[in-house]
Amino acid sequence: MIVFRENQASSLRFLFLLALALTSLPTNADGDMPQNPAMSSALSFDAQPIQFAIPQIGSINVQGVVTGIGMHQTNPVNIDNASLVDVSNAQVIIQKNQGLLQFYLQSGYYSTPSLGTSYQRANVQTIDSFGVVPLASLSLAPTRNWLFTIGKINSFGGYENTFTFQNINIDRGLLWNQTSNVSKGLSAAYSDGDVEAAITWNDGFYSNQLNWLGASVTYHLNEKNNVSVSWTGSIKASTVDTFITPLAQNNSQITNAIYTYKSDRWLVAPYLQYTYVPKNPSIGILNSSQTLGAALLTNYRFSNKDIGGFSLPFRFEYISSGGNNSLGAPNLLYGVGSAAWSATLTPTYQVGKYFLRGELSYVQAINISPGLAFGNQGNSANQARAMLEVGVLY
Repeated sequence: MIVFRENQASSLRFLFLLALALTSLPTNADGDMPQNPAMSSALSFDAQPIQFAIPQIGSINVQGVVTGIGMHQTNPVNIDNASLVDVSNAQVIIQKNQGLLQFYLQSGYYSTPSLGTSYQRANVQTIDSFGVVPLASLSLAPTRNWLFTIGKINSFGGYENTFTFQNINIDRGLLWNQTSNVSKGLSAAYSDGDVEAAITWNDGFYSNQLNWLGASVTYHLNEKNNVSVSWTGSIKASTVDTFITPLAQNNSQITNAIYTYKSDRWLVAPYLQYTYVPKNPSIGILNSSQTLGAALLTNYRFSNKDIGGFSLPFRFEYISSGGNNSLGAPNLLYGVGSAAWSATLTPTYQVGKYFLRGELSYVQAINISPGLAFGNQGNSANQARAMLEVGVLY
């Protein structure tokens, strides 16, 4: 098993110097591959990024995100707050997305609020998860169809993205809670007309061990409709168990099937998700467990402009967990055998680079185990949240 010994400063210095040394090589790439950061249909970066043209290297794009949130919730757990105000993003994005050699750096502070979990402030979340440089990668694009990437990359699995500004909702959903967010490893992506495919070899839930594989295929039925399937999962047992690398999920398999309809005004994206944690007594997983979830995400834009205007995102989801508590199956939700559903409405308004959005959400847990749900004692079965996020995308 390969184990990373991460020295973030030296790793970033290596990536940057290697990019500067090689980006002046001849190129066959036309920059047609999808680029970071992936954005939803509710928010968009204003106009063009700031660009710096460097001789023999090319154009370097610089973007920034500054956002803040306020939140009030019912039945907070005993380590959480009923109300709070925080910075949700204070990040700078620097990338070169054309040429043979490309790179991507995203740096700053962030929080990753999600339904049904306690909120961690940005200064704590950043340090306890992916650090002040959550994404840093170097890519090789030998043709317009291929892109090979190494570094700290977006994980496979799930539909929603890691950071608040990338999604139609402020809070990530219940299904997202079962998936990894950022991994260290390698990926290869291929795009040719109607078909996109990718494979990855990475460290799963940020375990520092290269023991996960993944693959995805997307087929574009036409300009408005596409379907995709993906699988990613552990291929070798890992004993790592931390805040960002939970033991059960880090030894899981994740499968998604997603349909997307997108027009000038509408986004409709239903998807199914199945996760499986195999039995492995040698690492403390005494019996297998699984989750099965379904979600529907929609957004209607009242303006057909590319940027700006009012939109109304909505998400509904249901997830159930299996396993046998008496046989030692791991808890993946609110107790072995529990389930939950959620509904989230996020009215959003953007004008130019500025945006404002509110959010109302509700989570109802089912068949909870004592002490594993909401409230000071963990015995409440529901939680409602009201959130507000304001920000600048430039």
